[in-house]
Amino acid sequence: MTSIISIKNLSKTFRGADGVEVHALENISLDIPEGEFVSLIGPSGCGKSTLLRMIADLIQPTGGQLTINGKTPQQARKDREYGFVFQSATLYEWRTVIKNVELPLEIMKHSKDERRARAREMLKLVELGDFEEKYPWQLSGGMQQRVSIARALAFQPRLLLMDEPFGALDEMTRERMNNELLRIWTAMPEMTVVFVTHSISEAVYLSSRVVVMSPRPGRIAEVIDIDLPRPRGSATRDLDQFFHLTSRVRHALRQGVGLGIDE
Repeated sequence: MTSIISIKNLSKTFRGADGVEVHALENISLDIPEGEFVSLIGPSGCGKSTLLRMIADLIQPTGGQLTINGKTPQQARKDREYGFVFQSATLYEWRTVIKNVELPLEIMKHSKDERRARAREMLKLVELGDFEEKYPWQLSGGMQQRVSIARALAFQPRLLLMDEPFGALDEMTRERMNNELLRIWTAMPEMTVVFVTHSISEAVYLSSRVVVMSPRPGRIAEVIDIDLPRPRGSATRDLDQFFHLTSRVRHALRQGVGLGIDE
């Protein structure tokens, strides 16, 4: 299977205002094939969001190699190879829902008809087709995140990067959003997802593989295959296999200093 992301011996060092170096990541190597759903999990400060942002060309690595579809992160960004969903929805309050979804297509100079058709298609995918003329402030937090996902998918990227997108939601809304995301991913079989989370159960429920990271400097402690049957639903969380896998991820985290991890 073709790797959409290839990471070899990646490292990142920051220098603080006091001149002291902070080693955020060290010797990260990982290949992510097309169509996978991979979650990054680890204690707070382990560098999982830093790694995601290096893939997105928002932060530059200190050492090692990183390619997306055989391209540098910078070229992949220019070629619109990926969409990015942040923890908060980051929607423009003065633009309607459909105008928010159209925004990347506007920037890419698509015609008005193309923008509108694609935005409506994506809003239908996230089940918000009846809300296109609403404004973000008229929507719940979960609905805003669905708009954010629709916007990230509007230009049909092969890769979706998600940085704790459901972390601020209540538990019930979070579970519904997990199901929505799996439904969207299933409907787009060639799309690869890299997902940062602090929740063990969320990582296991969503993923094909879970990448467990150690405390700073972040390293890959273990990569765990998640062989739960699909499609997944509420009954999945009651399976003995689900319990076994969450226990395995928890054990891998505790091999380091497993602090800051939600159950």
